[in-house]
Amino acid sequence: MRIIQTQQDIDSLQYSSLSPSFLKHIQEYFTQLRNSFHNQDDPYFSLQPSGPIFILEAGDNLHDLSLVGFRREDDGLFGSYPEYVELFDLGSIQIYKIAVMNTNDYIITLFTQVGIHHKEAEQWLKEQAEV
Repeated sequence: MRIIQTQQDIDSLQYSSLSPSFLKHIQEYFTQLRNSFHNQDDPYFSLQPSGPIFILEAGDNLHDLSLVGFRREDDGLFGSYPEYVELFDLGSIQIYKIAVMNTNDYIITLFTQVGIHHKEAEQWLKEQAEV
């Protein structure tokens, strides 16, 4: 799992194994959030007060995402109540965007690539996205 809160976090993704289209999508979303919340030139901007972006990776235990706030006791991601789940076709890959609103001012956004999780998770994501 990767956590994105600052421009430095975005910059560090350049060295990850994310596909270029996935990386570009995350960068554009971060920029959109930064521009809507704050001065776009602020080098100290952070998503921490309004909700970070999480990138779920193969091998992440979706039943226990305590770091995100989705506890094992509540079945992790599967016990959450997403505001919405969207499927994006980025050409070479497809990704899900999962938005969970904790309060009116705090939204957790998770991204994950289609097909990298176990069958149950893929089915749940598909149902949530109404695909």
